[in-house]
Amino acid sequence: MFRSIVSMAALVVCANAQAQDSFFPIWGDEAEARGYTLPKPYGLSLSYMDMSNPVTVNSIELTGHPVLEALDINAPEADFDGYNLTLRGDVWIFPFMNVYGILGYTSGDSVATIRGLSCDQDNLSSTGNPLTDAANRVLCRGINEASDIAIGAPFALEMKGGTYGVGTTLAGGVGNWFALVDMNYTYTSMNIIDGDIKSFVAAPRVGYRWEFDGGRELRIFAGAMYQKVDQYLTGSLLDLGLPPELNDLIAGLAPDGRFEVSQQGTSRWNTVVGAQYALSRDWELLIESGFGARRTSFMSVSRRF
Repeated sequence: MFRSIVSMAALVVCANAQAQDSFFPIWGDEAEARGYTLPKPYGLSLSYMDMSNPVTVNSIELTGHPVLEALDINAPEADFDGYNLTLRGDVWIFPFMNVYGILGYTSGDSVATIRGLSCDQDNLSSTGNPLTDAANRVLCRGINEASDIAIGAPFALEMKGGTYGVGTTLAGGVGNWFALVDMNYTYTSMNIIDGDIKSFVAAPRVGYRWEFDGGRELRIFAGAMYQKVDQYLTGSLLDLGLPPELNDLIAGLAPDGRFEVSQQGTSRWNTVVGAQYALSRDWELLIESGFGARRTSFMSVSRRF
């Protein structure tokens, strides 16, 4: 669900080429001999991203008691709101290809609204004790009769953890026009609830650049972002913040009861626009906004070497 943008520095035509003093990028001397000015090969950037995204809940499974395992919870949609703070290191391997690694921290909340709750007596597993099994059937019927209590209740998941990833950017330019495609894969390991978030991002962009004295440069761009997010989350039922009536029932019934949730991002594409300003060949600032069902705000500061 989260990603880091590589520098918008694409191949651009410039009359003044400088001799390459680094092994990278490979073929850099040839590119500069043809009149291209290349960005410095190595970079570090610190970025912040805020995101709001609809989520499709594929399944909710409860364990820890026969009645919990017989429950069917209908909460098909959720809303995710969160942020991501990342540090990225990158290198231009070729004049047209950048690779990078991501290390960061992710925090967010996924909140679904329960639309239906039922208990299927046919799915009640036997405990081997007839009295206990009879009590479980009575409890199952009671849940069905009082299911309206759960309607409209939030099913909230708090997600915090470290984010790691790798990515690559392919870039090119003609005159002052440039184009690039950024792709990355990230993995977030949760530290409050168990589970993980896996995300793949592909983002094509096109833009135009203006050069100024002192190495300053302004780049404006627009494009789209594809994001495939898969989330698998598990944890204690008592950590979900359910209504007191349900929480008390769970605490008495199965204090060690757990949940397993599988969900994924609903909207995979959105439109992005942004700008990058190079204060010099060493420092760059970038801002970007995403529109559509998935809304994003992104900013970063980069230092090139």
